[in-house]
Amino acid sequence: MKTVAVLLDGGFVLWRLYHLLGKRHATAEEVYDFARACATEDEEIFRIYYYDCPPYQETITNPLDPHEVINYGRTGTAIRKLDLQRKLVMKDLVAYRKGDLGFDGWGLSRTAENDLFRNPREVNAQDLKPKFRQKQVDIKIGLDVAWLASKHIVDRIILVTGDSDFVPAMKFARREGTQVIIVPMGHKYIKKALLEHADFVRHVPLPAPLFHTPTQNA
Repeated sequence: MKTVAVLLDGGFVLWRLYHLLGKRHATAEEVYDFARACATEDEEIFRIYYYDCPPYQETITNPLDPHEVINYGRTGTAIRKLDLQRKLVMKDLVAYRKGDLGFDGWGLSRTAENDLFRNPREVNAQDLKPKFRQKQVDIKIGLDVAWLASKHIVDRIILVTGDSDFVPAMKFARREGTQVIIVPMGHKYIKKALLEHADFVRHVPLPAPLFHTPTQNA
């Protein structure tokens, strides 16, 4: 029996589940079921680590339209994400590593950029899109990979991500004798370096309950 830690890059996992579930947002129970399905029958889960940022909850105003005020704490996205995180952290063996999502100013939307390039005109309020930057998530994943490997806490690290920034941490873990498994969740554009520095690439089918439509209380 091999001991494993399952590390979930939350943004990646939720994005992939959304598409795998037919463009339906996953529940905390479904994320948890998927995490457990990442381990095989001959593996014992030491802990499931979930990395993500709490949603942005401040109020911002469009600089070109003082009447366009957005309270992000009241959006459906923020409410849904907070609910998922609160429920997920209460599950057995789950550790939630919080990052920080900060407002990074306003910029042109992709549609506005294309339109202005073809037809130069004055920028208006509808052209602007708020920009947000995620911080601390990647470094926390890397630190946990290094800690788990250097302390020889687990035999294998199962990393569910599509981000090749974790390659240095993966290489360190392998030098320490810890096997690294990548779960790409069917993503077609995984960087080659991520696959090269993994011991195994594991394709995890969705657990059967994930195919069922959740009830209103789920």
